[in-house]
Amino acid sequence: MKKWTLLLMALPLLWACRKDDQIPFCEQYPDECVDIRMVKDWFYFDVGSRWVYEEENTGQRDTLIVTSSWSDTGSYQFSTILNSSYDGYNYPQWTSSAIPVGDDNLVKKSIRSTSVKKAKTKSGDYVGESYCFLFYPMEGYSQPNNGGASIVGSYIHIDSTFYTYEIAEFQFKEVIKIREDHTLIEESQPTIHYYAGNVGLIRKELIDSNQVWNLISYSVSQLNK
Repeated sequence: MKKWTLLLMALPLLWACRKDDQIPFCEQYPDECVDIRMVKDWFYFDVGSRWVYEEENTGQRDTLIVTSSWSDTGSYQFSTILNSSYDGYNYPQWTSSAIPVGDDNLVKKSIRSTSVKKAKTKSGDYVGESYCFLFYPMEGYSQPNNGGASIVGSYIHIDSTFYTYEIAEFQFKEVIKIREDHTLIEESQPTIHYYAGNVGLIRKELIDSNQVWNLISYSVSQLNK
């Protein structure tokens, strides 16, 4: 009789556990999840968006302008092409290698759900491509950088995340510091990039070249993301 009593007492607990197992993780723990479409905050911009950078040591300037832009507003997928006034190259950017996502577009923050790739190209000269961003950007996360697949030990690292980050008179929010051991499109040298949410690239450090490019003005739009 005691065994039957204990079993009857345990049934409600077993049923509750079974119901919890059927509830999606992100519904149970919303603070630990994020909408995968948020990756566009750092990289998707409408045609005509522009950024002006200045190199700290020489005063040289580079203007990047979005010449082509596409976004699937219902998913994480996007692509943009930026043109550089400094070297004349085009820099396509797009999402790559995403995990399957449900109708709600929610993913765990703790798992890399997609990456962003960047290429360097112009007529008759395709330099190459590599990863430049990992989403969701969790500090300390690293992965092999397939743009330097022939380079042993080439990784992309999320070194730091900042709630705010200042450059000159600008104060940017949601800034991600990303380090690449080998950056194919930057003459195969190690590079550090700083990306700000809803602004894009704000600082670039080319280690071997001893160059630092800072954002000095910008005008951007993300209406169609």
